[in-house]
Amino acid sequence: MNELENDISNNISAADLGAESKPKLAFIDDEQRILRSMKLLFRKTHDVFITTDPTEYIDYIRNNHVHVAVSDQRMPERVGVDILREVKEVSPSTMRILLTGYADLNAIIGSINDGEIYRYLTKPCKSEELLAVVGRATEIALTYNPDEDAEQFDSSGNKQTLLVIDETNELIEQIRKQFSNNYKVLHAKGLEEAYDYLANEDIGVCITDINVSGENIAPIIFTLKQDAPHLVVLVQTEFQDAGLLIDLINKGQVYRCLPKPMRASLLEISVNRAFQHHAKLKASPDLVKRYEVEHDPENDVRIDLSSRVRSLIGKLRKRFSL
Repeated sequence: MNELENDISNNISAADLGAESKPKLAFIDDEQRILRSMKLLFRKTHDVFITTDPTEYIDYIRNNHVHVAVSDQRMPERVGVDILREVKEVSPSTMRILLTGYADLNAIIGSINDGEIYRYLTKPCKSEELLAVVGRATEIALTYNPDEDAEQFDSSGNKQTLLVIDETNELIEQIRKQFSNNYKVLHAKGLEEAYDYLANEDIGVCITDINVSGENIAPIIFTLKQDAPHLVVLVQTEFQDAGLLIDLINKGQVYRCLPKPMRASLLEISVNRAFQHHAKLKASPDLVKRYEVEHDPENDVRIDLSSRVRSLIGKLRKRFSL
């Protein structure tokens, strides 16, 4: 066992309830060679189930307490994002990881909006990366108590707050028309104004364009999710950059990606569900871990923030500290 495998094994053993009970890990791929490799890679730390059959895969997860489910995307019978969507339905507590050898925009968007996956990994994936991601997902699954994930909502009678970051007035007018009766709606046309609101208001949901004043704000989203784990982020984008969308999953854990322009019906459903998700995150610290973001040490270097904004980030960290 290499050093990484040993660390994972020690962490899992400490978290598990029984020394002899290994956490369950389920793989599906259409290549037997890959499945055999996965079983060998994880046999010391997990009880590994492998199959090429989607029906068998779902049945196994339905009838067993599976901690982590990993699916390839491109398979003859069903695509991976559809399989993980069904995994979410039959076993919501199972951590879900999508593995694919190509950048499929539909798959990426589906994994965000339907599968709510933990990570999106591209092939060829190094053993060390796969071990680390599956290991962390397993640790989270072992400490997560689904009974705590109850429908708990704000009963104070106060309106929850929705922040819209967009340099135009078109979106904010649509949102105010739809949601002002149910939510407190704030509008920021720039990043400093957005941070000001986030530092001084109890923001539950944020809707933002991926570009504000011509600047790609994805790194800002990554920072927001690190500093404000309860914040639920909806991103509107034209879905053209596969790499960016993958980062929005792994480094931003965005809740939904929405098309431009946004249909009123889709916006209504997405915002209401986002506030429900925010309430659950506030009620359950363990649930927050399931949506943790991948740390990116280069992110701090890419973000050039003013001293005013940096001071606001300090306030955010105090506000959202767990």
